[in-house]
Amino acid sequence: MISNEFLIDYYERSNCSVQWLEFNRAFAAELSDGLPAEEIRKLFYRIGSRIADALPLSRCDTVDELQQAVNARWNAIGWGFGTLQEEGEHLRITHACSPLAMAFGPDSGPEWAAGFFEGAYGAWFAGQGMPAGLRVHAEAPAPSAAPASASPQIHLRLGRFPS
Repeated sequence: MISNEFLIDYYERSNCSVQWLEFNRAFAAELSDGLPAEEIRKLFYRIGSRIADALPLSRCDTVDELQQAVNARWNAIGWGFGTLQEEGEHLRITHACSPLAMAFGPDSGPEWAAGFFEGAYGAWFAGQGMPAGLRVHAEAPAPSAAPASASPQIHLRLGRFPS
């Protein structure tokens, strides 16, 4: 688990650009008013896939190499970082310090970020030859988890999930 102190330090060094903050919040309000939440999540999934396609990874042979390659891409655009951890039948993915929650606000950012990162990590894993039947799926936060603003992390898993 990544400490909140580390996350807050990261945010202090790289926050959402003030020139886009109000635009993004207004954009988020319009999206929320005009589309069902599931459609917005699908939209952000597709955006995540497109960004991953625009920032392809070279072939990786280990989970450590994959984590380094993914983080090189996120670091290049100032989008936080991911940790990959093998857990039995799953690969746990924790993405921290995404600017999405800050940019779009606490009411929409976390859910939209989940869709975005499902799409991005899913596209990267597909590019690595991910077997059919596997997919990236966001985990719901634990009921006792801190609010997104206190712990800006997205938890995902790569594995087999019912459709």
